[in-house]
Amino acid sequence: MPHIHLEYSDNIENLEPKPLLLALNQAMLDGAYVKAANEVKSRAICQQDYVIGLGDASQAYLHAKVSLLTGRSVELQQEISQVLLSTLEQHLPPQSQVKVQICVEILEMQKATYSKKIV
Repeated sequence: MPHIHLEYSDNIENLEPKPLLLALNQAMLDGAYVKAANEVKSRAICQQDYVIGLGDASQAYLHAKVSLLTGRSVELQQEISQVLLSTLEQHLPPQSQVKVQICVEILEMQKATYSKKIV
C-alpha cells in the first residue's frame, strides 16, 4: 500500500527515474515492508521550477515522500526511511557539476479515511 512520491531537481546529471523507482519498490519488498510487490506504488516528478538557497546552481535535490498507513512504530518508520535513503544514494549516478541533497520523508495516512478499490 505504500506510495512513494519522488521529486528531483532537473539539474541532476544522468538520472533515470524508472530504474530508481524500481529499486525503491524492490527495497520495500526486500525489507518485508510490504507483503507483495503490487502493494507499493511509486512515481517521479522532475521539477524545473525550484530554488535552493538563494539560487545556487551547484545544488540539487532528490526528495522521496513515503505515504504509509498508520500503525507502524516510529522505529519501523525510521528503518524504512534509512533503507530508502541508502537505496537513493546507491542508485544516484555520480555527479560532476552539483551536490545532491537526498531526503526521505515518511508521511502517515489515516486508515479510517484511506479508500482503495481494485477494478
